[in-house]
Order: sequence, then structure tokens, then C-alpha cells
Amino acid sequence: MQQQTFIIGSREFTCARMNPFEANRLLLRGQKLVMPVIGAIFGGSKGKASSIMDMDVKEAAMAIADNLDESIMDTIILPMFVDSKVYSNENKKFIKGPGEINQCFTTENLLDFYELIFEVARYQFGPFLDRLVERFGSLVEAPKSQGESQAS
Repeated sequence: MQQQTFIIGSREFTCARMNPFEANRLLLRGQKLVMPVIGAIFGGSKGKASSIMDMDVKEAAMAIADNLDESIMDTIILPMFVDSKVYSNENKKFIKGPGEINQCFTTENLLDFYELIFEVARYQFGPFLDRLVERFGSLVEAPKSQGESQAS
């Protein structure tokens, strides 16, 4: 089983590679969250990343925080964490639901939770999303402002 380790802040988390069927199911559910994050990567105000693998984690965490709601948490994020077997090495807990989130994070380090969401999603879906953007990148690019289009 492939496994990945992430260091977020000073804490270590691990996750395992999801099976393709469940990954696809989550991608289908996650279009509402995935497309704005892809837009932030490739067409956002900074737009400097050429790949999801190169995106700044803090910038991605903010894009996730801006687009996350309770429904997405329940139908996409928590199932992704369960299927990925996300584990907090510090707390010795698999993060499967609200109880474990409350035990592993505080209001002071809540942004670390969003960074973990991005890291797990990037590990699971990064190559797929990069290929998607290569093929359909123009669909998520930000429109040029009036001044930019006149300067061209």
C-alpha cells in the first residue's frame, strides 16, 4: 500500500493511496470544490503555479476555506479522509470525523486542517487534475481585465 507523509506546522500526518473507484466517486461529488481550487491555481490573482503539485499550500488552503461548506465536509472531505486513512502521528488517531478533528486541531491551528485537506487531495488527485488542466485549462483561467486586454 502506497503511503505519503505530510509535515504541517510541526506535526506529522500520513495517508494511503485511495482505490480508483472511490477516488472517482469523490471527484464527481467534489466538482463544486475542485473547480474553484483549480481556478485559483491557474487563473487566480497570483496564478503562478504551473501545476497543482507546485501550488503554494497556504494559498490552496485559503482557496479551500473560501469554498468549503458543511455539505462538502460531510460528502467529500470526511469520506476522502476515511478512504485515505488519514492519520495524525502526534495524536495517534485516524481522522474520520468531527471528534478526531476536534482532538487533532484547535481554533489556533485550524488553517493546518485546511492545509491537510489540500495535501491529501493533492496526493490523491494531483496528477489527474494536472492532466485535466492541460486539456481544459482555458475553461478555468481568469478573464483578462480591461487593462490587460488593451495592453496585449
